[in-house]
Amino acid sequence: MKIRFLFLLSIAFVTSACSGGGGGATDKASLGKSAIVGFTDWESNMLTFGESLCQQLKNETVPFDTRLLDTYYDAEWIFYQIADYSGDSRWNDCAQAAEKIYRDGYVLPNNGQVPGYWNFSHGLTQDFLRTGDLLSKQAALLLTQNAAFAADTVPLSATVSTEQSREVAYIIHALLNAEDMNEPHRPKLDLFVDQALGHFDQWFVSKTSLYVRPFMVALSAHALINYYEHTGDPRIIPALITGLDWLWDHTWDGHAAAFRYTDRVVPSGGTDPAPDLNLLIAPAYAWVYRQTKEQRFADRADQIFFGGSQLAFLNNGKQFNQNYRWSFDFIKWR
Repeated sequence: MKIRFLFLLSIAFVTSACSGGGGGATDKASLGKSAIVGFTDWESNMLTFGESLCQQLKNETVPFDTRLLDTYYDAEWIFYQIADYSGDSRWNDCAQAAEKIYRDGYVLPNNGQVPGYWNFSHGLTQDFLRTGDLLSKQAALLLTQNAAFAADTVPLSATVSTEQSREVAYIIHALLNAEDMNEPHRPKLDLFVDQALGHFDQWFVSKTSLYVRPFMVALSAHALINYYEHTGDPRIIPALITGLDWLWDHTWDGHAAAFRYTDRVVPSGGTDPAPDLNLLIAPAYAWVYRQTKEQRFADRADQIFFGGSQLAFLNNGKQFNQNYRWSFDFIKWR
């Protein structure tokens, strides 16, 4: 199976490279969605597995905890993105089904006091911006105030380690989303960005982190990209270049067409390839290519995307959401 996949991978990329020859209109056409290797599978899987997840979320005979887990990685936001991408408004109903579970059944009853890895504010923000639903804005703001590590009373020393990189990334998103809803800038946002850049230093410069996990790096990259697009912070592109080059050199498994889950064996996980996480990582490479025009980032982005589009497990909500949380931006940037 692996040999056959590698053969198809090599053929796909040779074909893609050859199709880019010539100039003018041909070059422009090669930038279209159809030129992205694996795009057709990504699109069809989005619709097929997305519909299955939607029906699961709407099925109230399924235990609440099961459906809550199916919202992990922000199902509401993903369904709104599918609605935008497809032009089919029925996906908005799927977003509302996810909202009923995550917002009404989890965030609001807990006054926003959720673990830092459950701090998902994009879908709530999008719902408020699209519908004006003040409950969604309330829930999103509660996450900026009461989710783990988010409160101003929590010392920054609590999140200095890369062990809290995911929590810091989600807080950055939540605070930026609050600004998108016309809330005032909160000074702690900039301090959290400093910490996220510090996590990149621990991973790739001082190398004081106990391990490096590529998808965690990508979550931090996503937050830093979001901050860059709000502020133009000049520190971010160089940090991402350093990090993404290191990930490729030390954790990309070309035979498996996936990153290793961790760069070394630690109690929380080993070095097995994790294609389910490829599409959490590919957009960072696409964005850096967009900023720098350095071809290696485009080539790597496309290989990562193709591996994920072919090999990711999508039958569970969590894994589906991992793959579609950010990959719409990949399509846009590539």
